[in-house]
Amino acid sequence: MAIYLEMPKIDPKLGFKFIKNRGDILTTPHWHREYELILLTKGKLNLGINDKQYQLKDNGIAFFKSGDIHYIVATPDSNRFVYQFDMNLFNESMIKDSDLLTKLNAVSQVSTLWDDSIRKEMSDILLKIVEEEDNTQTDMNFIIISLMYHLISIMVRQLPTTKDVKDIDVNLKSKEILETLNKVFTYVESNYQYHISLQDVAGKAGFSPYYFSRFFKKNVGQTFIEFLNNYRIDKSKWEIINTDASISDILVKSGFSSNKTFYRNFKFQVGMSPNQYRKKYSLIE
Repeated sequence: MAIYLEMPKIDPKLGFKFIKNRGDILTTPHWHREYELILLTKGKLNLGINDKQYQLKDNGIAFFKSGDIHYIVATPDSNRFVYQFDMNLFNESMIKDSDLLTKLNAVSQVSTLWDDSIRKEMSDILLKIVEEEDNTQTDMNFIIISLMYHLISIMVRQLPTTKDVKDIDVNLKSKEILETLNKVFTYVESNYQYHISLQDVAGKAGFSPYYFSRFFKKNVGQTFIEFLNNYRIDKSKWEIINTDASISDILVKSGFSSNKTFYRNFKFQVGMSPNQYRKKYSLIE
């Protein structure tokens, strides 16, 4: 499966971040150290966690654990809220005394496997957090932290563990779509540094180039070339802030054969030049 490391910009003092996402946004396979919850507020959503596929419906919830490889297929006419947190949300003794990491890593991850009363209780808390995010009062962060504590206490006390539940398969059509996209993502991860033609990737998916183009645009929300360029830019962003390699070497390593195409796509996606991005976010000391 194609993966890249995402580095969410979470406030280290708060240990929490909130994001609103439209349903037509594809989240490519990635992982991060932070934990993440998503609340689907409209429509339905196909997603993958590690090697399993799921489908959420209106007001459904998914939980991604630290290190989970996950992705979300673009689904027009749907909306979702994203909640990311790390262990800075808690003090060290609390984590140790409650064995929090072990308990969090044991819970099942999609609301289709939970009692509906628990899902509703969690959904109500997550929506209250959204309300607080729009609040300008000085006690906003205090309220958000208290709500997150309440939410996580429900998760570790009331949610079934992965050992207690049997995964529910998504419908056959959705599963076939996800499995086909997995083949595409895997092929891109292995070959993004080289030239990839539409015919090559369509063949891996088992489609003609014409049918594949329609299939990909419908289920991902962008053309394959747009996806490939964005994926390569994501790879280059990691190299830019984690290495001291030259930008010209990085663009070649990321699969771009044209400086002009790289710089145009980078500026469009990131909103600044590669050098400006390095200056602002470099992790090299």
